Amino acid sequence: MQLWQTRWFLAGLALAATLGTQTARAEIEFTCHSPYAEIPLGEFVHEFATLINSTVPGGEEVHLEVNPVLPAGWAWQVCQTSTGICYFNESVDLIIQRTQAPDTLRFDFFPNPSVAGIGYLQIALRKSDDPLDVAYCTATLFNGVENPEVQWNIDCTENTHFGDLTEEVVEFHCPIVIENPLEDMITVRPSPDMPLEWAWQFCQTSTGICYFSEATIPLTIGVPDTLRVDFFMSGPAARGSIDLELFSESNPSIWRRCHYRVFRGSFPSDVPDVMQSVSTAASFAQPNPFTESTALRFELQSGGQADLAIYSADGRTVRTMRGLAASAGGFDVNWDGRSDAGEVVPAGVYFYRLTTASEEAKGIMVRAR
Repeated sequence: MQLWQTRWFLAGLALAATLGTQTARAEIEFTCHSPYAEIPLGEFVHEFATLINSTVPGGEEVHLEVNPVLPAGWAWQVCQTSTGICYFNESVDLIIQRTQAPDTLRFDFFPNPSVAGIGYLQIALRKSDDPLDVAYCTATLFNGVENPEVQWNIDCTENTHFGDLTEEVVEFHCPIVIENPLEDMITVRPSPDMPLEWAWQFCQTSTGICYFSEATIPLTIGVPDTLRVDFFMSGPAARGSIDLELFSESNPSIWRRCHYRVFRGSFPSDVPDVMQSVSTAASFAQPNPFTESTALRFELQSGGQADLAIYSADGRTVRTMRGLAASAGGFDVNWDGRSDAGEVVPAGVYFYRLTTASEEAKGIMVRAR
């Protein structure tokens, strides 16, 4: 497959994460490091390592999908360290055992040592029993070619809306800015999933142009811009979503997914009184909506003891976690979708509230049916 061929689209929910590091749900830990590398012309091989582990006794079966986009004369393989087995096919099932030290999936590039070029792999790892539980990453090798370290900052964490049947339009605003001194174009590939009565579009604020299919849009260095995603709704209670897959035209290792969803009349959404105060710390749930479990991420200024409470839409406390050892910076808490009594909570809207001695973080999550 040649580098200029159309890139492969993997349908699925995006897991918002930083570029180059994506983590799947709690049962499987999959972490990609260093999404790109540059080597001098003449070298024959380069390795990209990813960490992978199972938190479930007995292990988990996962499905690995690899889309290689390589110049002519290049080759690749993926090897599982624990078994020593290497694979050359683009689709393979693996057993990930629960171990004290994470296993490794090693992605090897074998470039043409006499010809400069750029090649990359798009990687998706799915739980075999839940194809919507998926993590993505890329590995890009620059062989004798300068690495154009284009970096953009995208914030699509505000991606869920709950409304009633009177609402007809919902907008999501996704700030985006290119931070390196190298101009770039971004290809945006939408994938809508919504009722026939609904419609959608995405728009670039700086140009005022809206799109209804795949488009390539320019970014100006250092100038903040916004992608706006619009839902137009009618008819009975329903839910809909849009995936946006974003590619850098200058550096294929920069590959991001944003997932937007609207619940219209599907769930109750009254805010409990305890949630009325203003948050002082950032947080989000991932995945959201979730079916079995979700990870709550908190960005705290300082560490210390923390209490987490989870409320149903009518304000009842369904789960409490006290005396958590919160750390400054990124701090994660997993919720298995169960109450204090160990019962699986029903589908619906849930609110969470983390409090420390000096900070408070709140958010909404949805348990899907």
